[in-house]
Amino acid sequence: MPTRTLIVALLATSTLLSAQTYKDPRSSLEIFEFAAPGVLSMNLYYHFSNFTADDSNVIFAGGSQIFRLEMKTRTVHQVTTGDGVSPYTACPHPKNANLLYYMRGSQVTELDLAANRERRVGDIPMPHVGGHQQPSFTADLKSLVVSKMRDAKTWEIGLMDIATGSYKTVITQGFRIGHIQHHPTLPLIFYVWETGGYAPQRSWLVNDDGSANRPFYASTDPKQWVTPLKEWMTHESWVPQTGEMTMIMDKVGIVIVDVDGKSRLLPGDYWHVHARPDGKFLVADDNKGNLWLIESATDNRRLLASGLREGVRPSHAHASFDHSGRHVLFNTGHTKQVIALIDLKAAGLF
Repeated sequence: MPTRTLIVALLATSTLLSAQTYKDPRSSLEIFEFAAPGVLSMNLYYHFSNFTADDSNVIFAGGSQIFRLEMKTRTVHQVTTGDGVSPYTACPHPKNANLLYYMRGSQVTELDLAANRERRVGDIPMPHVGGHQQPSFTADLKSLVVSKMRDAKTWEIGLMDIATGSYKTVITQGFRIGHIQHHPTLPLIFYVWETGGYAPQRSWLVNDDGSANRPFYASTDPKQWVTPLKEWMTHESWVPQTGEMTMIMDKVGIVIVDVDGKSRLLPGDYWHVHARPDGKFLVADDNKGNLWLIESATDNRRLLASGLREGVRPSHAHASFDHSGRHVLFNTGHTKQVIALIDLKAAGLF
């Protein structure tokens, strides 16, 4: 069992925002843009919340460190310092608003935002040459799903006990794994064969004890799931309160699918999609740089923002909701590459 140590010298800093608020010319909604001063700032991948459990802070990456936007005061606070921080691995605790977890090299680190203190949870054991992705909480919140690249041909998913730091292997694969996400209520892990494009079989499920590894969906109707070349389903994210998953079918639309592979399609040339925790609304960007609010039951759409790719080409919008569903967060290149917020309540849409 690894030795756990406290690291106290974080010395987090705070600063007034470098920010602007503007009205979108097409939607007429007010959009708040922000960034950490002096560094490239982007939100986290949207399959986990970018917000602390009480929605009081936005957690985001600024350069090589992790920052938080305090929603009430609209100030930015740097919450990590030093070398080895992987800012895009930050994962806020879904129930405890003070805690988030991230990778510092192969070390899983717990950060207490209120106490400004870190705890070394444990180290992913050798062999590994990298491949440490954003951790994912198991349904009971007692362990984190972590990953590593063992060698040039082998990748591994494991579980680390949050209290003790003990590690156990779930599964190894002979291909690059990505988008690892534990199901919100079931003992089930989703992961993908990451190729950066088409994959013979991209989406997989495995029980968190390592049993029953299988493709995510049965190929009983290939036309429902694949393009004429190979599979091109991507940008997956569990819906916390329904246990379904949202996906993008390239050039076709949004797919909402349950764990048995049954699905329904919302047509459109979308790029990324994320569901409100109750699954009743979706937020999705399209390839033209528009951001849409979509009612999942009816496919009714409302434009939220436009021109996300006009000023500069952002990495990806990666839009998401906060826990309440009131705020939508996304990357934008409207004027420069920054992070943006829309208050749906202020807009009369919540």
